[in-house]
Amino acid sequence: MRKIIFFIIILSLLALSSCTLFHQFDEEVTYTIPKGSHYSTHAFFKYVSVDTLNFSFRFDNSAIYDIGSEQSDINKLFGFAEGSANNIHTFSARFGWRYYNDAIEILAYAYIDGVRMSSLLGTVEIGEVYSGSIMSTLDAYIFSFSGNTIVFDKSSQFYSTNKFLSYPYFGGNIAAPHEVRVWVTLHEDS
Repeated sequence: MRKIIFFIIILSLLALSSCTLFHQFDEEVTYTIPKGSHYSTHAFFKYVSVDTLNFSFRFDNSAIYDIGSEQSDINKLFGFAEGSANNIHTFSARFGWRYYNDAIEILAYAYIDGVRMSSLLGTVEIGEVYSGSIMSTLDAYIFSFSGNTIVFDKSSQFYSTNKFLSYPYFGGNIAAPHEVRVWVTLHEDS
């Protein structure tokens, strides 16, 4: 019986220790998506208890790619699932990105009650640092980027102060055609 209790305590402590921020505030983290993969390094769901997520990001030349007929698919940059990591396709808000029309486009990307929504926020230049924010209110996800704001209305039935962070992910349907690197900094005013 003692072994079982000890095992449960150890598992509980491990679970609690994983529910922290993914890195220190204002520390730039390099996320690498290996060729043939969707998930980036450091792609573990962690949570924060905030209503607004403020972050900055940048890309290098690895963000330029050609995947043919799937070129318009939206990759995921950074954001959160609301309430639970399992809600990524039910209630979530993320910045999306893609190399499309010879530019790196940034998009507001959300699932609201299982319905996927997206809208163009703007474009970015390689090597430049950009800032964005996502706010969750009782009735909306509000995306802000380079002076542009996109609002997706949502039902007030679902709102949680617990946000499970979602990290860079390549796809859509196609895995990364080559190694892709993205730099993200979570800001303390989140």
